[in-house]
Amino acid sequence: MNFQTIVHDGFFNNPDKVREWGLTLDYYHKDGTFPGVRSECTKFLHKKFYEASATKLMSLWGNYKREDWDLQLQFQKIKRFNDNPDINIGWIHQDTGAEAAAVIYLDPDADLNHGTSHYRIKPDIDEIDAKEFPNENREYYDKVLGSEQSRDPEHLKIYHQSMKIHNGYFEPILEVKNVYNRVIAYDGAQFHGQTSFHMDNDDDFRLTIVAFVTSISRPATKRFSLNSRYI
Repeated sequence: MNFQTIVHDGFFNNPDKVREWGLTLDYYHKDGTFPGVRSECTKFLHKKFYEASATKLMSLWGNYKREDWDLQLQFQKIKRFNDNPDINIGWIHQDTGAEAAAVIYLDPDADLNHGTSHYRIKPDIDEIDAKEFPNENREYYDKVLGSEQSRDPEHLKIYHQSMKIHNGYFEPILEVKNVYNRVIAYDGAQFHGQTSFHMDNDDDFRLTIVAFVTSISRPATKRFSLNSRYI
């Protein structure tokens, strides 16, 4: 892995303002497999915010010039699947296609357990099996985590059965709690998942900003301060 896992508190200078803006945006699930919905990339919504936030995020790993990297930066909302806490956890995965990734937590009174956990494949498990699952149940994985966002009880039942098998290939190595305005940044090859997103009702949601470093042209030089006059 080329990027360290870094946890940093107090990412935004004014997180309330960032959260307030995020709650006004439109959310979609156009492609991919993940729980919940995401906004458009903030690059197209507020370029100044995007550039300041993305540059600050990259500075966690070192000193980069702007032309060295590109990344996606989006707000994400995740609601519970149903009222069963056992299914409202993340499907353990890598961020395929991303050099690195990050999550910024934006719920002031969040359940601390709604954070992010990192995992490794258990020593007695074949790595190929862990990476390639799901297999014959891919249809239900796509229905639940894909653009359909199905909450059909039968779909959820089969998805849950598959998730228990798949997640059983891994063991936790790190849990980062959901603290307001905290960021966790990590290598795209790091196995991870939402620790939990179980809510008390169907209306509540977990609000974050997610970032995916899609390209990077050179290693960083020395690290520098996270101070920013804009965010």
